[in-house]
Amino acid sequence: MKIAIVDDDAFWRERIEQEILRYADNSKMQIDVYESGEQYVKSRKQYDISFIDIEMNGMDGFDTILKAKEYQQDGLFVILTTHVEMSRKGYLVNAFRYIDKTELHELEETIRSASVVLERNDKIDINVIGDGPRRLAFKNIIYVETEKHYIVVHTTQGNIKCKDKMQDIERALPGNSFSRCHNAYIVNLDKISHIDDCRAYLVNGDKIEISQRRIWQVRKAYFNRQYECANK
Repeated sequence: MKIAIVDDDAFWRERIEQEILRYADNSKMQIDVYESGEQYVKSRKQYDISFIDIEMNGMDGFDTILKAKEYQQDGLFVILTTHVEMSRKGYLVNAFRYIDKTELHELEETIRSASVVLERNDKIDINVIGDGPRRLAFKNIIYVETEKHYIVVHTTQGNIKCKDKMQDIERALPGNSFSRCHNAYIVNLDKISHIDDCRAYLVNGDKIEISQRRIWQVRKAYFNRQYECANK
């Protein structure tokens, strides 16, 4: 996870970094610190989460986020402030969270929630028939199906036929949010509305078969995923 802290106050830069390190696995984390919005934007670096102070000399937090969004499409932006009333303008930049600096314990929930969102933004590489390589976000996949001599990836934007093998796709998808529910199907657990004795009912209206030998495994994975998302 790549994290940026943008604040013109050295005291708060240090406090926020220390607090983040309390709640996250720093062995899998890179934290960069910036003293101004201008310095941060000039870097043109991509971050998973950017914690940005509203009130800074020069470019304020709102303008900093608007500029950063020009080159960071998937990054999450968290507004920091000591004046909570100013965070109301956060809707203008579609901030992920608004955190009062006097309540930094809220960083724990923010990081946990962000990890779920960021995982969904991760992408898989597939070989589309007649179109070549394409990157597809996990969150856009509803389910994957074998059909004759190719694979069909059912997505929120439509169906895609690809030349990949089912086993390779299964290995590339995260096991906590996707499940092989049948020899012919891999389903996105986030796209299931409910499960009965032998079928998964999906958010797009499709229903797919769950093999008898996999039903308990799929049910367990589905409820584990619901619990995981509810607690992040």
